[in-house]
Amino acid sequence: MIFHKEQIINPDSFRQPSFFISPFTTADLKRNADIVKNSSFCEKTVSSYNDFFGQHEYFLSGKEAIFKALSHYDLTKEDEVLILTPSSNLYVSSCVTNEIEKICTWSREKSDKTKLIFVIHEFGKIFQDMETIKNYNLPIIEDCAMSLFSNNADHHIGSYGDFTIYSLPKFFPLQFGGILKINKPDYVVIEHKPYHDYLQKLVMHYLDDATNIINKRKDNYNYLLSALRRLGFKNFTEYSEFETPSVFMFENNGLHLSDFKIFMQKNGVECSIFYGKDVFFIPVHQALGVFEMDYIINLIEFFIHENK
Repeated sequence: MIFHKEQIINPDSFRQPSFFISPFTTADLKRNADIVKNSSFCEKTVSSYNDFFGQHEYFLSGKEAIFKALSHYDLTKEDEVLILTPSSNLYVSSCVTNEIEKICTWSREKSDKTKLIFVIHEFGKIFQDMETIKNYNLPIIEDCAMSLFSNNADHHIGSYGDFTIYSLPKFFPLQFGGILKINKPDYVVIEHKPYHDYLQKLVMHYLDDATNIINKRKDNYNYLLSALRRLGFKNFTEYSEFETPSVFMFENNGLHLSDFKIFMQKNGVECSIFYGKDVFFIPVHQALGVFEMDYIINLIEFFIHENK
């Protein structure tokens, strides 16, 4: 262990701080239990919730929702799902590809075998050519797992596809939960799940604070941008006024990213490499204050200094 700028570098594993991509903390278990127990919602909150999610079904995770959406189609092992992303990076999270591979294959290029288009709105960035891909006359699934509060200028994200995927812990302080938004009339929703009411009450509660969540994430993004620029890094992603970041992504500036990832995770920061690009990402969520962001920045400074 090393004492540096009034914080411990490489702490004991049982006293490691936690800076997740999700705003969830252990304290939220009790807080959420109290919300569920004492919740009551006005008509405006219920209306906003219904407008946002439309017809939908709850799942334990976004991955479960992906599999359920794919299962709705008569796909065979020889069929392909075309995956499209704003970055066009060849890397796609295994959270997506593993679910597809349970049913069929996937590709980054359209072919004669393409039977469905899976659009990932990555890290808060929206795929801009939705109107174009509608002309392919193929079923579309939108993945907003990392883009719950992002939209295009027409505010049509979540309405292009038969289904839209949301991962609740990515934006709310929840331990689990996924939502499948349904735009397909022949889909039968299973509502009587043991966690349905629990998640619905919490989502209504936190969705009511959407404006503050969005603004805080944007403020945190700008704070981290300023700090990391001083260290010689550039942001990888530019967000429009309609987009909300799920992480802070920055271009590498000479770091050995595999070692950097190990160091940051050992010090409690959930982070990763955007494989296929020389890019790294760290948390930016609304529960981070200046102290927490400075803590993360100090870790980055320390790693740079020790690896010159």
